[in-house]
Amino acid sequence: MSKPALVISGGSSGIGEALVEDLRKDWDVFSVSRSLPKNPLEGVHYVAGDVAGDAASNVREALAAAGHTSIHSLIHCAGVGLFGPFLETTKADWERTLMLNLHGTLNFVQGLADLVQDSGRVLLYSSGTVFKAPGGSAAYAASKAGIIGFARSFAVEMGARDITVNVIAPGLVITPLAADLAKGEEANIATRAIKRPSVVQDYVGPTRFFLSEGAGFVSGQTLVVDGGSIRR
Repeated sequence: MSKPALVISGGSSGIGEALVEDLRKDWDVFSVSRSLPKNPLEGVHYVAGDVAGDAASNVREALAAAGHTSIHSLIHCAGVGLFGPFLETTKADWERTLMLNLHGTLNFVQGLADLVQDSGRVLLYSSGTVFKAPGGSAAYAASKAGIIGFARSFAVEMGARDITVNVIAPGLVITPLAADLAKGEEANIATRAIKRPSVVQDYVGPTRFFLSEGAGFVSGQTLVVDGGSIRR
């Protein structure tokens, strides 16, 4: 029996790459990003595309070529960071952040959601920054907060087909996206209940939960995965 199809954005680096490495065991994974990975994983379909542009149409072509007419799960993990004083942030920079993080989410999901099978899964990645909202993260936090608001509304629309829509909000994990924040990691760890650095593998288990059959009655929710820095 062939594996069900799973589509993930941002699967070439960071958290997305860790997810792809694990999820390929049980799904036929289609990973889309603007640049293909330096070390592609065996059995993964890599698709080049911009989530704010042609990514969805390129994925549809790749799925059709592989014989898939539907997908089990759609994961949106791609994003960009922007940090620094808001009053010194150029309009071009915050527009780019909103375009890729928020409008890219809307564009990517709208372009592929009709392919998600009944009782399937949509999982989006936001950020714990939304809840901590430290200074210097205004545009980034705003773009990631928009993802949570979108997911709550979209969950209602997809519920008629028993499709769940949920969000994972990671804490600080040092990936290429957050490399500029490495100097603040020690202070961040001090706020956590579990006092260690976060690694990309920390997000595999929570992702698998949301994709599982057992999570079929969980929708419109945001799970913060940050070692207990944010406790609510």
